[in-house]
Amino acid sequence: MGTDLAGRVVLVTGASIGIGRAIALRFAAARCRLALTYFEHRDEAEEVAERCREVGAPDVLAVSLQLADEDSECTLLERVVDHFGAVDILVNNAGVISWKPFLEQGFGEIDEQVNVNLLGVMKLTWCFLPLVTDAVITVGSTATLHQSRTPPTYCATKWGLRGFVKALALEHPDKRIVSVHPTVTATRMNDMRGMSPERVADVVYGVAAGEIEVEPGGDVDLREYADA
Repeated sequence: MGTDLAGRVVLVTGASIGIGRAIALRFAAARCRLALTYFEHRDEAEEVAERCREVGAPDVLAVSLQLADEDSECTLLERVVDHFGAVDILVNNAGVISWKPFLEQGFGEIDEQVNVNLLGVMKLTWCFLPLVTDAVITVGSTATLHQSRTPPTYCATKWGLRGFVKALALEHPDKRIVSVHPTVTATRMNDMRGMSPERVADVVYGVAAGEIEVEPGGDVDLREYADA
């Protein structure tokens, strides 16, 4: 039996499309209050926010965020604090990838992935962790759980995130700090092939609600939750 999350404040990054969109809608259906971030897809973010209200979210705030920009992260913090006061659950979902082989990626592409996927997530967590009352759930990748042909730069950022989560959980045992690792998921990043984003969202919600138990700093492998 999980916890009723109605009324809880949930911050989901990268919520305008793909996995983030599905996560936002899943928490909305549980009547959570939502802070949703987007980068380039403003129209899609506004559509997701409206859809979240329709399915049950009593309060939805959509804010632009560039994870590689510290000023943008500070602005998000100010907006969320002004609107909600605190955050119960932080879902670190936003990320980028270059599918080029490593030696075909330029320094700019390498920097972008590291700055968004690793440093950006770390800095955003640093900003919000004092406000988080319950859980930090970081969306990683099963590429960190087995040998993978996913491009090395992206793999490195996700391996870094996994280590960050494990170490952070030891420093903050009062909070539930864990990783959820999707396998190939049917999003634009993967040409709409793979596991449904909604299945990933169900697992993220299950972790947040305590329906899926995870040890501090632990990993949830989405390969164990294949679509029926």
